[in-house]
Amino acid sequence: MMTKVPFKTMLVLLLLTTATQAICANIAQYNRTALFLQDHLGDGYSKIGSRVYYRGKEIPNANAGSFQFLGSGYAKDTWKVYFRGAIITDASPSTFQFLGDGYASDAWKVYFYGKPLSNATASSFKILGNGYSKDPWKAYYLGKEINGANASSFENLGRGYAKDNWSSYYRGEKNDKFAGPNTQPLGGQYTKDNWSVFYKNQKVEEASASTFEYLDDGYAKDAWNLFYRGVKVEGGSPNSFKLIGNGYAADPWVVYYQGVKVKGASPSTFKALGGGYAKDSWAVFYRGQELKGAGASTFEYLDNGYAQDTYTKFYRGEKLD
Repeated sequence: MMTKVPFKTMLVLLLLTTATQAICANIAQYNRTALFLQDHLGDGYSKIGSRVYYRGKEIPNANAGSFQFLGSGYAKDTWKVYFRGAIITDASPSTFQFLGDGYASDAWKVYFYGKPLSNATASSFKILGNGYSKDPWKAYYLGKEINGANASSFENLGRGYAKDNWSSYYRGEKNDKFAGPNTQPLGGQYTKDNWSVFYKNQKVEEASASTFEYLDDGYAKDAWNLFYRGVKVEGGSPNSFKLIGNGYAADPWVVYYQGVKVKGASPSTFKALGGGYAKDSWAVFYRGQELKGAGASTFEYLDNGYAQDTYTKFYRGEKLD
C-alpha cells in the first residue's frame, strides 16, 4: 500500500534537489574558471588569482603580482627569491638573475641550484657550458671548485672535457692521461692529444692520433682501422667505409650495425629505413638481425616502431597477428 506524500513535502524536496544541482553546477563552473585562470609559469610554478604555487603547494606570502619564473627552478617576486618553491635566504630580488646551467647570481653571491658558492665573485662570474664556470680566480664544475685550475686560461672543450694552460680535466677532475694544451675534442665522446685517442676518457687501443677522425653515429676511423664507440671494428675497411644511418654503416664487403657485422646483408643495395629497420634487395633487418618472413620488395617503415609489407604488419621487429 503506497503512502501519500503531502504536496508541501514534495515541493520542499523538489526545491532542495534543484538547489543542490545548482550549487554543484556552480562549483564545477568555479573549478573550470579557476583552472582556466591558472597561469602556468614553468618548472612547476603557477599562479591562481592572488596565490602562487609550486607543484600544487602554495608558497606562503609570495606576491603574485610581481612573481616571475626565471628558469631551472629559480623564481622571484619583489621581496624574495625562490628555488623550487623554497626561499633562498638573503638573496637580493632586485639584482637576482638566472645565468644558465643551474647557476644564478645577485649583486653579492653566486648560486648553483639554489646553494651559494663560497668565495665566488658574482660581478665577474661566467658560465662556460656543460656544468663549467669560472670567475677571475677560480674554475668550477657543477658548483664545485676545481682544485688547482688556472681560471684565466680555463676553457670548456665540450663532452665533459676542459683545459687550462697546464692541465686537462674531465667532468671537473684533473685528467693526467693526456696533456691539457694539446687536448682536442672530436665529437661523439672522442678526444685526442698528440699521441693518443680517448673515448669517454678511456684510451682507444690501436688508434692513431695523427690520422684519427670522428665520423658520426659512434663511428670513427684512422688510416688503418675502424672504431665504434671506442672499440675496434674487426676487418673494417676505413678507406671505403660509409655511414648509412640509424647505427648502420658499410664498406664494399660488409654491413655493420652498431659496429657488429650484419650477417647476409648486401652492402651494394643496403639502406636504412628508420626505427632500427633496414633492407637490401633480398632481406629485411631489424637492429642488425634478419627479419624472417618479411618481404623486402614491399617492406616499408611507418612510424613509432611500426612497419609493414604487403601481407604483414610489424612492431619493433615482431609480427602482429
